[in-house]
Amino acid sequence: MFSTLLLLILLMLTYAYAMFQGGFVSWFLFYCFLPFAVYAALIFIYPLREFKVTRVISPQRISAGDQLIVKLELKRKMPFPLLFLIIEDITPKEFNTQKSKQIIFLGFRRKYKLTYHIEQVQRGEYTFEAIRLKTADALGLVEKESYLDCQDTILVYPEMVEMVYKPLESQFEQGGTVSAMQFQKNTSLVAGVRQYQPGDRFAWIDWKATARTNDMMSKEFEIRQSNDLLIVLDRTQSNNFELLVKFVASTVRSNLKQGGQVGLFSAGEKMMFIPINGGEQQLHKLLHYLASVDVIRDIHFTKLLLEEVTLYQQSANLLVVTSSLKRELIENIGSSIRRKGAIYLIKKDGEILSREEEELRILAFNSGINIATIYESDFRTAFSEVRLA
Repeated sequence: MFSTLLLLILLMLTYAYAMFQGGFVSWFLFYCFLPFAVYAALIFIYPLREFKVTRVISPQRISAGDQLIVKLELKRKMPFPLLFLIIEDITPKEFNTQKSKQIIFLGFRRKYKLTYHIEQVQRGEYTFEAIRLKTADALGLVEKESYLDCQDTILVYPEMVEMVYKPLESQFEQGGTVSAMQFQKNTSLVAGVRQYQPGDRFAWIDWKATARTNDMMSKEFEIRQSNDLLIVLDRTQSNNFELLVKFVASTVRSNLKQGGQVGLFSAGEKMMFIPINGGEQQLHKLLHYLASVDVIRDIHFTKLLLEEVTLYQQSANLLVVTSSLKRELIENIGSSIRRKGAIYLIKKDGEILSREEEELRILAFNSGINIATIYESDFRTAFSEVRLA
């Protein structure tokens, strides 16, 4: 408002000066200033919201550490001459990039495309809210700014490594011998029938029971040995939390790619339990959760595990993934892990175990509890060459 008032005052002053002073110089000043004043007035009434902006983010599936490419395309109907236009993509604050703000010289053009990159994207779920446009006249007397709604949400999956995955059973039941067990049910022995569940094979349908109950029924087969995996993620505040997420995500993908079934329990203020299942849909569900999971301060991890009775009713192998060993964990959860599971202690390369952790490893070994210390560089062979304590 002030800029508009200033423009009118300057225009009136130059005109009054020309009228009262007369002569070539005064009228020359007035006519020189007049085009700038007219253009400033046109800028004032020009609607920046006339622009239509589209944002294309690629790649569609991105992992932590990758490069994000953002393409913006501006379109408008009226070819009004703009001396310059500042375009700023309002990115999530976590990106902390200056590349999303650029100045272009649009002129009479109706379309314009620009691209910028965001390096080393971190894991998480991010929302791009809007795009800011700003322009002004040649003298800077009138400025025009507008925010265009253009919301896009991207999900950055955790960084993952290709693992040589082998079932836990082959390690702590056969002395570390690698076994190429298959994640399959024994379909030769029918134990009963149950209601059909998504993912059941067509051949498992019991047509007689289906006709009798008028509900789709599947055969329930005897499982001689369970190679299903239930992962328990420790969300306690830790400098190694991103490593934990990377390890869990890599384990999930490797397990499911080999036809296995996996579930996840995440201990925190809001506990998350994803039941054991297999297939591409399960992989998407688990990675979607791991993309946005975060640490929880002031939680008692061992206490939460003791209270969650559901964990110990599963027939699956229990894999507790943590970044620090606690005596309460060994003493209270040890019996369950001894029967069907292991504790994986995740550390950065070069990180030395504390004296307490070394003592707890010895205690665990004497108690028959399976503990493996995994360093970041050993993730690929974590399930094929690891030695359990």
